[in-house]
Amino acid sequence: MLKRNSINILFLVSILLVIRLTMFPESSLGIGEGKGGINLVPFYTMRDLLFHHSFGDFILNNIGNIILFLPFGFFLSMRFKKIDNLSKSLLVGMLLSVSIEIVQLFMPNRWTDIDDVLLNTLGTGIGYTLFKMLNKIEIYMKEGC
Repeated sequence: MLKRNSINILFLVSILLVIRLTMFPESSLGIGEGKGGINLVPFYTMRDLLFHHSFGDFILNNIGNIILFLPFGFFLSMRFKKIDNLSKSLLVGMLLSVSIEIVQLFMPNRWTDIDDVLLNTLGTGIGYTLFKMLNKIEIYMKEGC
């Protein structure tokens, strides 16, 4: 029971963290602030940040978007046993990210960006994969003892 409650809390915290950092500009460390707009061209923002901004901005935006969704992907399979493969976790991560981007369409000074969806989905997949790898290591260690 304690383990289940802990998983539920950690999963909820991962979602709340995503919402906090994506929906409230004052908490987003400057990512996505400014005049706002829409980018539907894949990899455009990534390229723009790489070639026309500081490397720090590139890292903060791209790695930040990946890391932001890592905990979500990690706890997703723990929380929902039916999310039992990478494809399902990627789909759920993409749907959460697309939902956030749609909401941001209606928020002043926020960007809706396909690159965010790609990076967030990647972060979910990496988190899911880390969970599965650690789970296999745990099983292996238990069998080996």
